[in-house]
Amino acid sequence: MSSTTLSPEQIRYIEQHIASQPGRVQHLTFAGQSMIIKRQESRARPLAYGALNLLAKTFRQPILAAVPAFGGAQGQATEVHRLRALAAAGVSVPQLLHVADDWIALSDAGPWSIDWLLGCNPLPAGVPSKQAIWEAGLAAILATHQKGQMLSQAFARNMHWQADEMQNGRVIFIDFEDDPTGVLAQEQGQARDWLLYLHSTAYLLDQDPSTLAVRLQHYIAQDTTAVQTLIKHSTASLSWLRFLPTQRKPWGRDVVSLQGAGTVMHQLAQLLKVPS
Repeated sequence: MSSTTLSPEQIRYIEQHIASQPGRVQHLTFAGQSMIIKRQESRARPLAYGALNLLAKTFRQPILAAVPAFGGAQGQATEVHRLRALAAAGVSVPQLLHVADDWIALSDAGPWSIDWLLGCNPLPAGVPSKQAIWEAGLAAILATHQKGQMLSQAFARNMHWQADEMQNGRVIFIDFEDDPTGVLAQEQGQARDWLLYLHSTAYLLDQDPSTLAVRLQHYIAQDTTAVQTLIKHSTASLSWLRFLPTQRKPWGRDVVSLQGAGTVMHQLAQLLKVPS
């Protein structure tokens, strides 16, 4: 199936360009319009899912289990379906400009992902504080949930911040090649969103973990009771991650990010009076 808001000239330009370029995701500008071109991804390896599922089992957190991303035509169809469903619900996602047999064109979400901004020193001109950027992400996740939706891949790298006329900015969500709605209940998928965002941001913030926990709870407390219950349960099983090493070398980013999230989860557990 093919649908488009692009002109025949734009489509020909894109097809000629990607025929000569190997990249799967490409940024193009034609006639003043900036867009992202995504080719189909090769099928993901089942072993990667096994590793994530083992992690979820170890932590006793089924909501962290891998959501299958099939790649190929099925993966593209999934992303098209998710983009349309989220846009129809009022969630801020890229506009779907064109659907071809083996690629799609999306509006450009801008260059600034939240994880890039949180790691940037100094911040670009016109960008508010890192705390404000982080909370913009929290507010965007909450707004998505209040529209009855979930994200699945709510990592900060998949959340782009754009300035607006009010200087407050807005968050645009990207990357929807998997569909959690088929494997997770709504409250599970929404709780997963909070955990993945915290995992991908806490280690980047130069803030007292107790302060971060208070601000995190401010937003989670506005989510449904079912989501709050799952997060409360997660604090008990994930708080021990705070004992992981805090040095990026030689342990790497993954260990440090888990440690940062665990530290905030421990503070959140104390805030919620979860038995240790």
